[in-house]
Amino acid sequence: MRAGLLALALVAASAHAQRMQPGEWEFVSEVSVPSMPPQQSAYRSCLSAAQARDPVSWSNGRLPADCQVSEKLGPGSVSWEISCPSGTRGAGKARFSANSMSSELHMSGGIVTKTRGNRVGPCKP
Repeated sequence: MRAGLLALALVAASAHAQRMQPGEWEFVSEVSVPSMPPQQSAYRSCLSAAQARDPVSWSNGRLPADCQVSEKLGPGSVSWEISCPSGTRGAGKARFSANSMSSELHMSGGIVTKTRGNRVGPCKP
């Protein structure tokens, strides 16, 4: 679930003018579901130059194939809506720079995912 929601944020950012820089990134996600305590997870990923230029290349395998995502670019941000044949719907917004990102995604059923990421340095050998 965490990877899929991050993937939505990254897919929406793929056309964004500001590019993430290659290197090691740390992501922290918090998922809130009604009547449950929020769940937080942190993970790191080493992004190559190609992956940093095109986040879809390493994230779109996690998206449901039958879901539609529409994007709207704005200054320093991107927003999107998702619609799936299963009835799942959602909307989100992300802000990206070379060394940081943040996103918030609201899905049907009251699920809210907030993700932030920071480049922590070069990839470790």
